[in-house]
Amino acid sequence: MYYPYFRGKQYDLLALRTLIEKGLLSSRIQPIIEPVKQNAALYKFLSTADQLQQPFYLIENPQAGAFLTEEGMLSLKDLPYKKARILDQPLETLETQPSMLIVHSGSSALMSDWQQYSGKVLVPYEMRLLQKIQGELILSEDVFTRLPKTLFYQENPDEFFSGTHRNFQQRGFAGFSDFSIDSRIYYEHGFPTPILSLHLVYFEDQDLRIRHFLSPEELPSQKEKFLALMEEIKECLPKLCSGSPTLGLEILLEQAEKQKFPGMGVMRKSAVMHHMEIMSRYLDHHC
Repeated sequence: MYYPYFRGKQYDLLALRTLIEKGLLSSRIQPIIEPVKQNAALYKFLSTADQLQQPFYLIENPQAGAFLTEEGMLSLKDLPYKKARILDQPLETLETQPSMLIVHSGSSALMSDWQQYSGKVLVPYEMRLLQKIQGELILSEDVFTRLPKTLFYQENPDEFFSGTHRNFQQRGFAGFSDFSIDSRIYYEHGFPTPILSLHLVYFEDQDLRIRHFLSPEELPSQKEKFLALMEEIKECLPKLCSGSPTLGLEILLEQAEKQKFPGMGVMRKSAVMHHMEIMSRYLDHHC
């Protein structure tokens, strides 16, 4: 039903694996993984999800990263997991039919013959594609607002994130997808910033909103910035998770209690964990 799309970055995979191991990721959430790095985090996630029977899809033809070689592509195809494929050629020319097709651009999809296809298709909301494509349609949206500078989030620190979880079926879709607290545009590295940030989603009247927490810029150390950030988050806990902190937030609160800065990677991991657990709670309760 919910198919969050991840580019296979280390801390995103760690976030998903931790939730799976703790039994906190709903079976109604089926992550789509586009692998971009050949690292231990990828293979540990795949093994854990498979062993604990957490549904997921592995993209067999990633469009960026370490697997963009003939050897890399073959290694992905040999992995015994449910596959998705980014449609980069007409459908009828594919040698095998994957469990899911992903439409990023219109050319290959519009050139394809969809008459005999009935599988899952991840597709953006574009009428020319929706009029052409047949199958079990999953709506792909890019809902996170990525701004060029962290400071710019001060202009709109609390905003609407998504309502698709409420209306995707009425709109004719079998499921929905987004890029979690990231955007469709892939990037390898972040940029140093004098401001720490945490982007945390929460539900309000069935709408999913997001709050951008920013640290004061003038504090002298990352530790002090993190602790100031966490003081603001503590004040918003009832709003963020209805009084029951997610595991992602508990990790950050524990570090703050110890007066420690956990590092940017753990902050990212915790924010993704929070998003996925909040969605798990909603989907398991409402669907």
